[in-house]
Amino acid sequence: MRHYIITISAAIAAMLWLPSCRKPVAEEIVSPDITGEWKLESAESLGENAVVKASETIEVSVYVAFEEDGTFELYQRLDERRFKRYEGTWTLEGKILSGLYDGKKSTPWASPYSVSIEDGGKTLVMSCMSGNQAGHQEPPGQQHESSRYVRTSIPESVREEAY
Repeated sequence: MRHYIITISAAIAAMLWLPSCRKPVAEEIVSPDITGEWKLESAESLGENAVVKASETIEVSVYVAFEEDGTFELYQRLDERRFKRYEGTWTLEGKILSGLYDGKKSTPWASPYSVSIEDGGKTLVMSCMSGNQAGHQEPPGQQHESSRYVRTSIPESVREEAY
């Protein structure tokens, strides 16, 4: 009987000890939550937030909505008086964002973006990874153009005027 109790005790001790002997799992990359509506606050590629066309100053303005179902809506006014609407799908693998514009050919975005969330979820930073495919290692010191978006609702007037 004593031998039986010792065997049971040893088996229980082994079961409790084994999980702690596992090799540590590599730190998982957690994808930031980018769902929601955002407005472009600044972009290195734009410099000024206005464009002069035919002696008229046009304010550059961009809104984007990333939906939980993997779709997006993009409203941008870059060099026209009205907003232009685009839609499509997006995917986020780790911190790499890529997407496809809807249309006849489902055109991919010009490049993937490295994304991060700052200011307690109020700011989305997107850094262009042009010339690089998602998942490939970047050369050290590689500089990327980045854009900062602030979390805000897309005004109904923007949605209505977009074509």
